[in-house]
Amino acid sequence: MLTKRGITLCLLSLALSLYLVIGLATTNGMASEALCNGVKISVSQNAMSPFVTADDIDHELGGIVASADTALAASYNLRDIEHRLAALSIIESVNCQRLANDVIAIDVVPMVPVARVFDNRGSYYINKAGKHLLASARYQIDVPVIIVDNDSLTNASEIIPLLDQINTNATWAQLVGALKVDRRGDIYIVPTVSGHIINIGDGSNFDDKMKRLFAFYNQVLDVKGWNYYDTISVKYANQVIGRIVPGKLRKETFDDTDLSFENEDVDIEVINQRDSIDVSTLKPKIN
Repeated sequence: MLTKRGITLCLLSLALSLYLVIGLATTNGMASEALCNGVKISVSQNAMSPFVTADDIDHELGGIVASADTALAASYNLRDIEHRLAALSIIESVNCQRLANDVIAIDVVPMVPVARVFDNRGSYYINKAGKHLLASARYQIDVPVIIVDNDSLTNASEIIPLLDQINTNATWAQLVGALKVDRRGDIYIVPTVSGHIINIGDGSNFDDKMKRLFAFYNQVLDVKGWNYYDTISVKYANQVIGRIVPGKLRKETFDDTDLSFENEDVDIEVINQRDSIDVSTLKPKIN
């Protein structure tokens, strides 16, 4: 049986619940009718920020800033704005929110390129998710270069983590001038050191491959000479293979013209002369 005190508490609880329901409905009603106090667009700073301005974003949204004072704050579809801007190649990510003072805040992060790709169709930048930004005279960013002997880069998900590995190691970063991907999907390092390219196969076991490569540099090339081989392969486990194109003149320099996709390019299927060394017992001297 309820006591007088219990009945009183129940009535107070019901009254409080009714008050909260009415208050919430009133607040929601006021919020839905509140005028927008402005649209604030901010652009994060990174390498691409000079090419993306708040005015650019406002123009893309049809002049949203100028029309803000005549619109209700609740009329803005924030998720639609995010999806619309995120679809732009120049944008990495977008966050839209309605602030407590009924200002619509749009925070934009310009695309962060991790590499520039040259394929048979043209040139473009890619971010860590593989998103493309068509290269143009307007966008000139100093990033690693990937040269693809095909119509597109099909193994970006493999190469982008490889670039991260290279960039986090000062020695490797100094060695790698560019990456090249052949028609079979093999990845080649075009080193800053003239004279040869390096076939690493896929992006797996990269640390081991680099140890074998530096062992080969320290133990073999000091004797043979840095321009003796056209291609050095660390594709297969426990070995390094130096490949020579028969009859090809050893060159003192190696420049970007050697990367054109023509018949005289290195093709491991037609190379029938090779020198190899088992490096399982060598101690690589990586500086």
